[in-house]
Amino acid sequence: MKDTQYTEDFTSDYFKEVLTIFFDALPDPIFVINQNGLILSVLGGSSHKVNCFPNVRESQYLHDTLPLEVADKCLHTINKAIEDESLICIDYEVEKKYLSPEFCSNQFYQGRIFPLKQYKSDLRAVLWIAINTTEKVLFTKKLNELAINDELTGINNRRYFNEVMKRTFDMFQRDKVSFCILMLDIDFFKKVNDSYGHDGGDALLKSLACTLKESLRDIDFLARYGGEEFIALLPNTEKSDAFIVAQRVRLAVEKSIVQHGTQKIRVTMSIGGGEISPGDKDYESVIKRADVALYEAKNSGRNKVVIA
Repeated sequence: MKDTQYTEDFTSDYFKEVLTIFFDALPDPIFVINQNGLILSVLGGSSHKVNCFPNVRESQYLHDTLPLEVADKCLHTINKAIEDESLICIDYEVEKKYLSPEFCSNQFYQGRIFPLKQYKSDLRAVLWIAINTTEKVLFTKKLNELAINDELTGINNRRYFNEVMKRTFDMFQRDKVSFCILMLDIDFFKKVNDSYGHDGGDALLKSLACTLKESLRDIDFLARYGGEEFIALLPNTEKSDAFIVAQRVRLAVEKSIVQHGTQKIRVTMSIGGGEISPGDKDYESVIKRADVALYEAKNSGRNKVVIA
C-alpha cells in the first residue's frame, strides 16, 4: 500500500476510529468544556462511567454535575487556563453522592486543563483530563497518620510529641510563657498482661488513652511515650495548675473500668510532673524532671501525683 493511502486514511473515518479506540483505552475521562462551564464533549468509552460521574453528558453544565463549591472552583480554573494560555492543574474532592454506585466513599481527582484555540466565533474551551488520585491521596493520608499517631491507641506518638516539644521550647525562649510536662505510667501493667493476656493489655491501653484525653484540657497535648507510659504537654501552665490537672486524671483512671470480654480490668496510674525553668537548655530537661517525679510517685506507693 502506498504512503499516500495512509495519508488519505488518516484524514477520513479510519482516523476517527483510531481516535475512538485510543480514548476508550484511556483509564481517565477527558472532557471538552467551554469557558461558561458547558460540557461540549465527553471523550472515552465506558471507563469514565466507573472512574468519574455516572450522569455526565454533553450539553450539561459543571454546576449540573458537581457540588456548587467544586463547580465554582473548576470554572475559575478553566478561565484562568484560557487567560494564561497555559496548562493548569487542580486537585478536588467529589462526594460519594455525586459518583457512580460503584464507589463507597468520596473520590479525589486531579484535573489537568489545557486551553484550546478559539474556533471561529465559538466561546473558548479547554481539554479537561480528570485523573482519579484517590488511591494516592488515601495512601499519603495514611502515611501522615502513621507519622504522627500511635498505631494502637490512635493518639499522638512519641516522635510527633518531640516535634511539638521543640516548637514549644522555642516559644518559651521567645515569650517566656511557662509550660509543664506530665509523665503518666500504669501501675503494675505487667500483671495485667499476665492475667488477661496481651489482648487485655492492648484493650486497657486503648481505653485509658480515651480516659486521659477526656480528663485533660482541650489545650493539652497527649501522646503515648512507650509501652504503658503516656506523656502530656500542658501549655501556659504552672506547677499548681499542673497538680490539679494530674489529680483529675489520676482519679479518672482509678474510677475507670475496662470491659474485656467477660472480665473487668481496673488499674491505677502514677504521675510525675515538671515545669520549664529559665535555666533549662532544652525541653528534654523538663521531661527528665517529670520522669524523676514519676519514679518518686512509684516508690512512694503508686497511684500518686508528684510534681518536681
